[in-house]
Amino acid sequence: MKTKIEMFNPIDSQNPIYLGAADEELYKQILLTHGGSTFAEIKEDGYRAQIHKKGEVIKAYTRSQNEIILPLYPELYTSLSNLPDCILDAELIGDFKIGHEGFKSVKSRFRHKASEEKISNYLNSGLVEKFPLALRVFDTLYWENTPLVDSPLSERRNYTENILEKKIIPSTKKTIYDSRELHNWFSELVNSNYEGLVCKNPNAPYRVGGRTEDWIKVKRSETLDLSVLGVYFEGDTLSQILCGNYNPLIDKFETLAKVNAKREGMNSDLLPLLEGNLQKEIPSNILINPSAFKLNKLPELFINPIKAPVVEVSAMNFNKSKNWHSCGLEDGLSYSLRIGWLKNIREDKDYRGVATTSQVIDLYNKGVEENDG
Repeated sequence: MKTKIEMFNPIDSQNPIYLGAADEELYKQILLTHGGSTFAEIKEDGYRAQIHKKGEVIKAYTRSQNEIILPLYPELYTSLSNLPDCILDAELIGDFKIGHEGFKSVKSRFRHKASEEKISNYLNSGLVEKFPLALRVFDTLYWENTPLVDSPLSERRNYTENILEKKIIPSTKKTIYDSRELHNWFSELVNSNYEGLVCKNPNAPYRVGGRTEDWIKVKRSETLDLSVLGVYFEGDTLSQILCGNYNPLIDKFETLAKVNAKREGMNSDLLPLLEGNLQKEIPSNILINPSAFKLNKLPELFINPIKAPVVEVSAMNFNKSKNWHSCGLEDGLSYSLRIGWLKNIREDKDYRGVATTSQVIDLYNKGVEENDG
């Protein structure tokens, strides 16, 4: 059964899934899942834009299917006018800038609503010249009377590759057959300040509204230096640690994540750094969420963060919810790490070098902005 698509009726976007931290096992899994080869595309920092063009009418939509006000982007309009009838899946990005700097350009330009007067003021404000934008097209869903969503990506990509306008070009992609090559390119991109890759099955159709292993996100994790605030044991074995950040506004350390201490045997390295400083009482400079008492989440022993080791913890991203942590606790809501894992012990740092609450909030807000784009 063919998928029905209509011009100017935005399609539910296909979105990538996240399977965990980028490592050799993930690279191998991607290639196996995708039948031996994958289309690896640079993951740009920007706002998702679905372009619909028929004749002289051009419209664009966000991932949440809200219409984008195209008159706010005059640098794109001429290039869009040169295209044939089409529906494109693309990313609105900062021109000449990459990573979060490019994302900030998009954020500075984006407006949800604007009257004709506001559009005029906007165009005369200097924003267009200060923050130029471009489009990176990563999929073609319709082209010159031909619906393409049911065609394999390899065929759709042939159409995408022919889009070569001044401000509209295809996403950067490589066809990769080897896990080592995938590892090397990902590392190269992250070192160049890109967020990562989206690996796509060349043989798969466009999954309207889907989130499957046909598209897999390979993303660098956010990393924070945190103080160890408490410990959990399995018998005599140190199994997990409670980690936290510092809030200078209240001069207290706050809980942020409970992570596995046994990863790569790091619990054995942590124990000598903890012994002699563990205590049953909660130190006065640690803020505990009342929910931690109710849910029986407290560690077996605490440590004063001034005497505690500092650890490097990575996470996929951040949550703000009703949970049992105390980072930024306000009106029952607090911040926590999503899928956090212990990365290193930072014996070169002490409590004065740990992340602050404001840093956590900034990283959370960045994630919200990216997902809303």
